[in-house]
Amino acid sequence: MAIDEDMEALRKISTASSCPTESSLAPLRRRRARLWLSCRLNLALMCLAATFTFFLMRLNLSFALVCMVRELRYVNDTTVVAISNDSFRDDITTSFVSSPGYDSAEQKDFFDDDLRQIFDEEEGLDWNKEVQGSMLSAFYYGFWVTQVFGGWLSDRMAGSKAILILAMSIMSVISLLSPFVAQWSRLFFFLRLTLGLASGLALPTIQPLFSRWSAPDERGTLIGLAFAGFTLGSSITFPLSGFLCEYGFAGGWPSIFYLSGLLGVIWVVGAIFLVHDSPETHPRITNDELTFLEPYCLKKQPGKKYNSIPWKCILSSVPVHTINVCQFCLNWGFYTLISGLPIFMKEALKFDITQNGLLSSMPYAAALVVHLVAGKFFDWCRGKQLCSLTWLRKIFNTIGFLLPACSFFIICQLTFEWRYIAVFLLALSQAGSEIAIMGGFMFSNIDLAPQYSGVLQGIASTIGTVPGFVSPVVIAYLTPSGSASEWAKVFYISCSLYIFGALIYLIFGSSERQKWALPLGADIQEKDTRLIQPPVSNRTDTFES
Repeated sequence: MAIDEDMEALRKISTASSCPTESSLAPLRRRRARLWLSCRLNLALMCLAATFTFFLMRLNLSFALVCMVRELRYVNDTTVVAISNDSFRDDITTSFVSSPGYDSAEQKDFFDDDLRQIFDEEEGLDWNKEVQGSMLSAFYYGFWVTQVFGGWLSDRMAGSKAILILAMSIMSVISLLSPFVAQWSRLFFFLRLTLGLASGLALPTIQPLFSRWSAPDERGTLIGLAFAGFTLGSSITFPLSGFLCEYGFAGGWPSIFYLSGLLGVIWVVGAIFLVHDSPETHPRITNDELTFLEPYCLKKQPGKKYNSIPWKCILSSVPVHTINVCQFCLNWGFYTLISGLPIFMKEALKFDITQNGLLSSMPYAAALVVHLVAGKFFDWCRGKQLCSLTWLRKIFNTIGFLLPACSFFIICQLTFEWRYIAVFLLALSQAGSEIAIMGGFMFSNIDLAPQYSGVLQGIASTIGTVPGFVSPVVIAYLTPSGSASEWAKVFYISCSLYIFGALIYLIFGSSERQKWALPLGADIQEKDTRLIQPPVSNRTDTFES
């Protein structure tokens, strides 16, 4: 039978080399397993749910702080005005004691008593701005530390399922405990730090899964779907958290943490049965899909400890460091918008709160659409063999970096009257970034060294986290009064880094398999001059059966 013949061909490939050539793939050309309702599509959807939940847990505090921190309310006969509690009392006291005829020694106690009478303190946490900032930063301290280790652990073990389940379990428990622990600020800081540690451990394990679960010409689609959770989370977390703050159960803001923790628990239960490290270990995979994926699945090499990491080669590799530089440049623009976009909308573009909330989500909604389309289009271009894989990624990467660079530059030239054009350009910038992510540098780790892609992603993500610390400080320093000219300086920096990243990858970027990533005794014939993949007769579209 055809399936028996295919399995015999696969056994020959497996014993010969883990890097199949065009001739070795010839017996498998007649059949392509459908993607729709397949195990690999199921894996991508589970990873999408994981990345969405990771991002929700990462950002839940950012939006919950609006509701969970105590406010002071000035009450008179007709109005109730909410005021930040960290400095207002000191400011109003200073103004009062400096007024003519004020005897501070005699009247200060009276004034404090009067303040207690005219201010009604709502229930909430008494965190000033410094405490709030430290709580938000705690996640990134942990996230920065464990990403390389998480990638190394995944590559060394050739498994991601256990790490993902362990990390999600820890994060879910932390989210469920957060409302109760929040009254103790030091313990809450420790929980947020642990949340970052677990998240950093898990994220680098996702990409290596698809070095075993995808063919090259559909890898962009599947990885793009898996990481779409981040973009989806960026677009809906703010309105969802705002709704829960106002109408959620358990007093409002606690429901944000309970919901994210509950989603994590549900994912863990599903992952136990639905996520598997390789096609061979999946109990419900069809013979057609297993036959289709087997040639692309990494093998353990005889006489070699599985995936011993060539650290010296990795740390001296120019293509690897090119990816790291691009990751830093792209993330600088991303974190600039994540931390500064609502403030920019308010200070420079003068949008009110309602408009701000809606318009601030538009760049991420646009990014989500492009995210889902760009991966599919990249796979189509790759399948057409229009150019080498390296040049295809360079084209996507250059477009993806120059679009936000041009958008930010034009925004700097616009006046207040053109503020809606500025919003459109902000959306265009994030949509352009997704082109670089889905077809440019971001996923070329698998091209360079599929068996070490976890480590490479961990290194790049660690470097890419640095702007998360630095860019908010730079924004605060450059925009003391929030004028349009001050914000222009912020966007000029991002614009310059986008251009720099485009040039670096255009010059030094590569998608050719590195020599230190070749299996022992393998003579790789699939050079980067043309993409080599098994042609398939009666080939259907990716999402068709």
